[in-house]
Amino acid sequence: MLKSPRTKKIIDSSQKRDRSNINKVPDEASPPKQAKHRSLMAHNMLSPSRLIDRLRINETSSDSDDANKDKDLVFQRNKYQNARSILNSGETKKLPGREEQLEELKQFFREHLESKRSGSLYVSGQPGTGKTACLSLLLHSPEFALSLQSVYINCTSIASVGGIYKKLSAELKLKPKGRAEHDNITAIQYHIQNSKKMLLVVLDEIDQLCSSKQSILYTIFEWPSLRNARLLLVGIANSLDLTERTLTRLNARCELKPKHIHFPPYTKQQIVEIFKSRLEEAEVLDIFPPVAIELLAAKVSAVSGDVRRALDIGRRAVEIAEQHKKAGNKEVNLQKLVMETEGNIENLCKDILKPVQVTHVAAVVNKVYSASQSLHEDIEQSFPLQQKIMLCSLMLMLRNQRNKDITIGRLHEIYRRVCNKRNIHSLDQAEFVGLVDLVQTRGILHIINKKEPRFCKVQLSWDEEEVTAALCDKQLIASILDDTASLNK
Repeated sequence: MLKSPRTKKIIDSSQKRDRSNINKVPDEASPPKQAKHRSLMAHNMLSPSRLIDRLRINETSSDSDDANKDKDLVFQRNKYQNARSILNSGETKKLPGREEQLEELKQFFREHLESKRSGSLYVSGQPGTGKTACLSLLLHSPEFALSLQSVYINCTSIASVGGIYKKLSAELKLKPKGRAEHDNITAIQYHIQNSKKMLLVVLDEIDQLCSSKQSILYTIFEWPSLRNARLLLVGIANSLDLTERTLTRLNARCELKPKHIHFPPYTKQQIVEIFKSRLEEAEVLDIFPPVAIELLAAKVSAVSGDVRRALDIGRRAVEIAEQHKKAGNKEVNLQKLVMETEGNIENLCKDILKPVQVTHVAAVVNKVYSASQSLHEDIEQSFPLQQKIMLCSLMLMLRNQRNKDITIGRLHEIYRRVCNKRNIHSLDQAEFVGLVDLVQTRGILHIINKKEPRFCKVQLSWDEEEVTAALCDKQLIASILDDTASLNK
């Protein structure tokens, strides 16, 4: 049988390997390979650069202690960020100073849920007194979340007064027979009378539904008295006597008269407790000395008692303190930090954290509540770049758009385009909302709050020409104001 050349090559190579294995007769079996172990001295040997890094005079602490100190330094640097995050007007689980109102709300819900009776409630109070926060806290609690079908509507988000019925039908996921206002009312009333679960409707800023004859408000407040109705209606507004002054017919019938709960402005001590509670929660109480909190609380309580404004001022004061800390850190000699003794290093670590000063709080309070201030000096000296770009983006929109109703979502879109064109890092929408809040504390902007932050409307409180004159001094700012291409999609 003939073998192919390829087969011959394979056989010849295998025969050569067999012969080489026969000739190899080891004197003894080779030992298995052992894992390489570095000697203790070699393990502990460090390069000169590592020795310099670890050099300490009178060194007694271990490597783990050094790591813990590094973590402490990072934590201290992040304290400003943690303080700004916790001093926000978002939802919270702790509401100091509102224990009495919370208990009244709980009692109202419990009584009607146990008896399966409908009812209405009117909640009054100035902005920033905790009305919406208390209701939101209760609605998210396990006691009521499972027992109620909840619907929340901010009436400022409705284009026309009669649009409340369409909005409510959409929130309840109803299917009216037609598009007319009467069709939506019929569908809502049928749902109220035939719902298996108790329905809770919260109408924030309900005074926006006022009309000449108050027909819409009367219709809504009469729903709880419908036969077999299972509805808890809660209206929220600033006016103390809205129902008594505007809806006089409700007072004539006891079953229609809503229960009234008033939220008074926060006192100085309550604002102090709110600040301490939030700062302790984030473990940054040392950021705000008691005297600074006392000054802030005294000023806000004397003017409005608006805790949201107080928190905004607190965030701005923390921002100023952080700016001063960064400016001070540039003057620190790093070589001296390495060569100082252990005790001095601990003192330097403590010096890294510079708390809010009374002067910081006083400066912010004066800018928020004072009618006269040098806007040009404010923008040039203390505005960070991101806030300047945001403000210029707003000016760009006001100059070139017909629609002056500017939402935070739309403003963020234009701001992001402006940043991208100039290779500047842009903030995401959540950070951008906080940025706009900080500028509002300076008194330059006014925000009309909505349920969704991106739908909040932004208005310019200062004269447009004065702001424009101050902003156009910088070449970058002037180029943004002329960049109409960023407005196009």
